[in-house]
Amino acid sequence: MLKTLYEKCYVAPYVRHAWVGDRAVILDLHSESYFALDPTASQIWLQVTLQNTREESLRNLKERYSADAARVEADVDAFVQRCLTAGLLTDRQSTPPQTNGESAQRGPARGLFSIRAWWSLFHTTRWLSRHGFFRTYKAALRMAKPKEDRAGHRGKLLSKAVRAFARAENYFYLKKAPRDCLPRSLALFRFLRSVGLPAEHCIGVQQFPFLAHAWTQCCGHVVHEDSSNPERFTIIARISA
Repeated sequence: MLKTLYEKCYVAPYVRHAWVGDRAVILDLHSESYFALDPTASQIWLQVTLQNTREESLRNLKERYSADAARVEADVDAFVQRCLTAGLLTDRQSTPPQTNGESAQRGPARGLFSIRAWWSLFHTTRWLSRHGFFRTYKAALRMAKPKEDRAGHRGKLLSKAVRAFARAENYFYLKKAPRDCLPRSLALFRFLRSVGLPAEHCIGVQQFPFLAHAWTQCCGHVVHEDSSNPERFTIIARISA
């Protein structure tokens, strides 16, 4: 017997999920782990993450499957209990992370672009090495969103920034190159945000064969990266502009 039966659960604040085909793929930012659920478990995950009550979830799943009602209840409760134990689900609703107010008040620094881009690469890789992905990603989540550019010069600024980042990469060694998408994309995201551009960071997955990839977008376009990624990968985690 399970110790407790859930009434309503919520996705943990450090968990992201997306649908790839008929399966749910889960990214646990804290443990840096991916989980690809089978179709049945995916349907249970869907019911729970819709914030349905246990009764609503069981009713919907019983209508979908012709299995014995007691078997459905046991499978649902066992799955939810495992997710609660693993920290993928929680019984408390969390609030979204807040941006740093002080950073939001300061204007973007745009001088010495290449040096700033190099520093962004150095800072990001050092943080990943010392603190791991979870804390580094949390810091990126808290970066202030840039204010609206009333002058409408984002296109020129973006081109200048990307050229500076490309130059900086020539003077920076990434140990995992060319499989360095995570530090590169996070560094580019931080750099573009620091100069006042509405950058977005994306992590995507594909199902067969399973593959994860990270990249940066800005102003609706993939930046300094293969522009076909939005078509090849399903976005599972995004830091929006």
